[in-house]
Amino acid sequence: MLNVDSDSEAGTQYFEVNDVVRSGFSGSSDVYIAYAFPSNLTPITVMSPVYRAGRTFTSVQHRALKYDTLANKALNGTNYLDLPTANSVTSATSGEPTGISATTTASTTSATQDAVVNSNHVDFTMDAVYQDDDGSTNAYSAIAYVEASCSAVPTEQAGAIRLRQTGQENATLKAIDMTGYAIGTP
Repeated sequence: MLNVDSDSEAGTQYFEVNDVVRSGFSGSSDVYIAYAFPSNLTPITVMSPVYRAGRTFTSVQHRALKYDTLANKALNGTNYLDLPTANSVTSATSGEPTGISATTTASTTSATQDAVVNSNHVDFTMDAVYQDDDGSTNAYSAIAYVEASCSAVPTEQAGAIRLRQTGQENATLKAIDMTGYAIGTP
């Protein structure tokens, strides 16, 4: 991530990658995922790990209780989960982040923490940003890998990669679609 303003609003807002969604796995029943830190980047503290990964298109927002102390930053906001559930969602869920505006105390409903399983997608949750509103700096992301068998040569398809900013801290909801290789339909 670079020291570049990401929009036309007053002040400097940095694009924060909270989710990377890889699409186009409808042609494969099994996928294997992993992430790694590039060995040439040090210190490792400037890289965001992958916090969770799964077969879904849904980005689930994760927020700390408050951003005033280290102790509150370490606590989940009310009803925010470390691992999304699939209790109240259906296949009709759009998959876009259901962000809630930044408030003094983070609180949401259980429904916004659900993610429907979708075999066409893999979602990697991270927190990569040049300078985060919570005071951290994770200017680099881990390298995310997806391995899947395919019976044909992968094709280049629009929308096979999506970068999402899910509205953590004071950030807005944004998504950037990119072309990438896919073995199925994105």
